[in-house]
Amino acid sequence: MSIQQELTAFVNNISAADAGYESWGKVNVRRIAIRDGKSFYTSNALRASDIMPLTPVSEEDKLLIAIFAARKNINCVMITAQEYGSTLKEEVPPILDDQAQLLGVSIKVARDNTTGAALKSLNSRYASVLPDGRCLCIGGTVDDAYIAAQLLEKTTKAWIEAKYLGGAKSINRLEAWAMQMYFQFKYKKEAKKNR
Repeated sequence: MSIQQELTAFVNNISAADAGYESWGKVNVRRIAIRDGKSFYTSNALRASDIMPLTPVSEEDKLLIAIFAARKNINCVMITAQEYGSTLKEEVPPILDDQAQLLGVSIKVARDNTTGAALKSLNSRYASVLPDGRCLCIGGTVDDAYIAAQLLEKTTKAWIEAKYLGGAKSINRLEAWAMQMYFQFKYKKEAKKNR
């Protein structure tokens, strides 16, 4: 499937996906970057007609390219603005099993908006938040990155609401890591075989 076809299919399905997760909070995809072999493409408007080559002009462009360079298994990066996720100011420990499996052992907030801090916050993770409220959600496919964005929103909402009610009990970090490894190396491979 070409980049244009993948993005068009994603955009056509995004409204249906959003309707299914509207109680989790609003996820607004501001920018998407896709790797196609050794080339990178980006779109701000989420339309196949607006896809253009990604060139390192701005700091955000350089960040996107740096993420692709650091994570060889990542083919899509989404920069989102989220109702709950964008307000996050502290690390969220593993409080949900699907968070641990898909996003990693915690959700980190980058120390600052630099590329180095952003890469560090994504280390072994599939979503993080920058201090300015931009959320970075990554995945092997466009759909995987969007699932990471939705799960970031769900987890952040649960964390904020649990704090209001007295706090959330964290999953043991070693167990969370084991959950992520099982998902990445067993479950995900089985799902690919069954397509």
